[in-house]
Amino acid sequence: MELLSLRHVFWIVAGVLFVGVCINMRRLPLTSRWHTVFRSSLFVLVLISESSWFCYRHFVVNLPLVKNLPLHLCDMSVFIMFVALATNSRRFAELSYFPGVVGAFLAICFPAISESGSIRTIAEIRFFLTHISLVGVGFYLTFGRQYRPTAKAAFHSYLAVCGYALVITPVNLYLGTNYFYTLSAPGKLAFAHQYPHWVFVVAVSATFPILFALMYIPFVVGGRETRSRSPNHQGLP
Repeated sequence: MELLSLRHVFWIVAGVLFVGVCINMRRLPLTSRWHTVFRSSLFVLVLISESSWFCYRHFVVNLPLVKNLPLHLCDMSVFIMFVALATNSRRFAELSYFPGVVGAFLAICFPAISESGSIRTIAEIRFFLTHISLVGVGFYLTFGRQYRPTAKAAFHSYLAVCGYALVITPVNLYLGTNYFYTLSAPGKLAFAHQYPHWVFVVAVSATFPILFALMYIPFVVGGRETRSRSPNHQGLP
């Protein structure tokens, strides 16, 4: 997909609108049945989408199992999203917010969709459905359900991403795969292949903590505003 083409912009706008809906779920009481309907519907929709895509690639395309394993970062984020939606766990909500949102956000900005022909449109819908859901759920759990993450959670999330990269790299070398793109940048990102791979790795490694920090800013600002409104707050000169 050509970056910032009309189709690409359409999906970006769709993602922004969905995130807006997820954030505004905070207007509903946490006991509202609409929260349950929202979580259940999204869980089932993404589960059917991802399972169907796995079966298509395995049984129709005859893609070898080692090439079709759900081991990309966003695949891990999907599993985390399922647990977070099912349990409302704060820890999984934090993982959905930091690495889940950032990984999916980068995928939406730089979509690596290799399929062509009649299946292309279905592949595109599946790709953006999953990644927009990941971004939306991260914001839903954090703002829609008002789970305030800590700075420590952002740090731990970055360690988890780095740890996963260290674990999956030898797996890639052994299987001859490229999960999490630790051995090579996505083939569709032609500009990334104009430089040594370590440049891509360094750029991505730096992008994650920068975006994590930006995503934590609302809670720093919100905390200061809360303290300033407190009746026991002593203003500084």
